[in-house]
Formats: sequence, C-alpha cells, structure tokens
Amino acid sequence: MGRRTARTIPAGRTIRRAVSPIGTVAQIATGGLLTAVAGFVDAIGYIGLGGLFASFMSGASVSLGVGLADGHSDPVHQGVLMIASFLGGVTLATVLASLAGAWRLPAILLLEALLLAAAVVLVSSGWTIAAAILPVVAAMGVQNAALQPVHGVRLGVTFITGTLVSLGQALGQILIGRAQRRQLGGHALVWSALTAGAATGAILHGAFGLMALAVPAILVTGLALLSALAVLANGHRHQGAH
Repeated sequence: MGRRTARTIPAGRTIRRAVSPIGTVAQIATGGLLTAVAGFVDAIGYIGLGGLFASFMSGASVSLGVGLADGHSDPVHQGVLMIASFLGGVTLATVLASLAGAWRLPAILLLEALLLAAAVVLVSSGWTIAAAILPVVAAMGVQNAALQPVHGVRLGVTFITGTLVSLGQALGQILIGRAQRRQLGGHALVWSALTAGAATGAILHGAFGLMALAVPAILVTGLALLSALAVLANGHRHQGAH
C-alpha cells in the first residue's frame, strides 16, 4: 500500500504542473494591476495630503510620531485615522477570506472596489481629501490580503521596499551563479507596476482632481467580475469531470 501511495503523489504533482500555468499567469496579471492601483492611489494621496501615502503606512506612522514630538494635532489625527483604516481593511479582508471559500478572491476584490467607490462618492459630495482618503486606505489594507505569493513573489502588495530588497537579492543570486530569473522578473514587474500606476495617478489627478479615484474603482470592479467568472468556470469543469 505504501508503494502505491508513493506512486500516486507524483501523478498528482504532474497534473498540478499541467494546469497551474494558466492560473499563475492570471494571478501575475491581476497582481500587477492591483499593484498599479496601489501606486495610483498613493500618488493621489501624496499630492492631496502633502506627502502622506494612501497605502504606505510607514509614512503615516512617521507622520504620527513627528506630530507627537512636535505637539501638532493635525498629523497625529490624520496618522491615527489612516493607520486604523488600514488595519480595519486588513482585518475585514482576513475574516472575509476565511468565510468565502472558493469565492475568496472575488469577494475581497469586490470589497476593495466598494471602498474605492465610497471614496468617489465622498469626493463628489464635497468631502475633503483628508476624509475621502480613508476608505481608499482601507481598500489598500484589503488589497494586501487578496493574493498569495507566486514563486516567492508577493503580488498586489501596496508597499515596495521589501520588493526592492528581494529584487536585489535575486540579482545577487544571479551574480553568484544561483539563478533565480523567475523571481527577478516577478519582483521587477511589481516595482514597475507601482511606478507606472503612480505616474498614471499623478497625470489623471492633474486632469480630473480627486475624481480620478473612479479609475481604480472601475478597474478593481472589473477584476472582481473576471475572478468571479473564473470561479464559475472552475466549478463547471469540476462538475464535468465527475
């Protein structure tokens, strides 16, 4: 019995390798677009809030600390609200992911899209950037729970320092003959997507102001619908197999 079990395991692995490239490509594409969304909203937050990012909580934490040291209440207030919004988004997405099962990714992306849309509604209703940015910050917390790493590359993340560290490590591995070109390309893609998203966000903010937030809201809504269709298609394939 032990030998028969040992033979069935490689067969399962062969099947996974045969079907995983399609899923992997879709994950990489989704992750690249989500990272571009993070860069997009970061640019809008940076411009509108005078140096604070919508997804980069290190900046909010530093602003909070400086405000505490200087005795200025405005940066302390804004920093606390942004950090709380981000934590709330991560927490909510984590709970949702555990409950949604196969619908995990569509559910998380839909939640992110709704939060981005809420920011657009606040902007169109005349709320200030300091208030309207809070659902965007929560959406970025949600986004960090959306995708699992692929080949050691974290996709859809809203922070880039760790990605640059990993990119440098991959370059070092190549230089010493331990090639990790797959990871090198993945880390470079994440950095490029964030930078391109930030440039796009800055351009559209100049043209449309805060209403430019409608662009990532629409994009993430589209990704949620596509991921939902993928879940339905996988369900039909499994039913057909039985």
